[in-house]
Amino acid sequence: MRFNAYFIRLAHSQAAFQGNVQMDGKNLPASFRSIGSDLFVVHFKNQVELTFRQRVEFRNARGAFTVLLPVLSQYNQRKLKRMAEVLDGIEGKDFRQIVPALLTVENFLEMEGLLYFFSLERRVAVDMLTELELAQEAKVINLNYLFVTSWEHFRESLVAMEKVLRQAYEGRERTVKFTRLEKAVKAPQESVFFRYLLKKNSQEFPCRILPQALVFSQLPLSEEEKARMADIEKVLRANKLMIFTFENVSKNTAFSLKQINDALWTMLNEGKVLQLDERYFIFSEEYAKIINRLKKFKRNQGDILTFDDLRDMTAYSRKYLIAIFEYWDRQNITCRVGNQRRILLGA
Repeated sequence: MRFNAYFIRLAHSQAAFQGNVQMDGKNLPASFRSIGSDLFVVHFKNQVELTFRQRVEFRNARGAFTVLLPVLSQYNQRKLKRMAEVLDGIEGKDFRQIVPALLTVENFLEMEGLLYFFSLERRVAVDMLTELELAQEAKVINLNYLFVTSWEHFRESLVAMEKVLRQAYEGRERTVKFTRLEKAVKAPQESVFFRYLLKKNSQEFPCRILPQALVFSQLPLSEEEKARMADIEKVLRANKLMIFTFENVSKNTAFSLKQINDALWTMLNEGKVLQLDERYFIFSEEYAKIINRLKKFKRNQGDILTFDDLRDMTAYSRKYLIAIFEYWDRQNITCRVGNQRRILLGA
């Protein structure tokens, strides 16, 4: 894997300077900045591929430097100081020692991209990372990308998420939004790490994982909750809102935002409604009717569908049609072809 910058060992009197280095018979311009003692960061205009302990000469062989590590992220002064400690004597260390040391500076490492740098076969790297995990010096989150974090960071994050879920479960909160869990573990919900923690914790708390929240599946509904869900459904149907939003429920009922949120997530968990996107929900029976009409359309009229076709099929306005089409695209029920859709669903 190529990088724009590397940590290097270099004896030089200037703290910052420009120079040219020889690589593959070419002279490449580079800028150098000292981070202490004989440690520098070298920046290249374009990405270059170097290896651990590689010796790189300056133009006309006037000196050389030794490559130590790629620069993997942005570093403030505190992190640079810690990185300098990691780099101290790194030339005499092997992969097993370097990974835990790096994880004291970086929360995460994607080791797949560093295999060439360390001249390691993937199989060997997997064996080494497995040894580190067994010794609780690192935690492998994803074997496909060799995505790892420190064991300490993994345990702290797991406990932080577990604490939020336990409080919600014991407090009989039916749903927990991922945005709340993001704050606890300081990781975005789209990340591999967040999903890994969620999967681990969901084994302890019986729940259903939805796109943006989890619903505790074994908390019995109170009579009040059942009545609230029935009222919401009744109001929506009375107003012919078969596709609806959170705001539609809030406008037509006197329930609090939390009561509406819990009711909708429970209805979603029980399969009474389907979530088209972050904004729109649809009653499951209404969605099933539309799918049946879609299959009939494909049998009788072919597999190309336009907005007008879907409008004739449902009588919904454009904003609802967009939500349906985009949901179908994500579910591979349709695929976009210009301003039309090709129906992928079997007739």
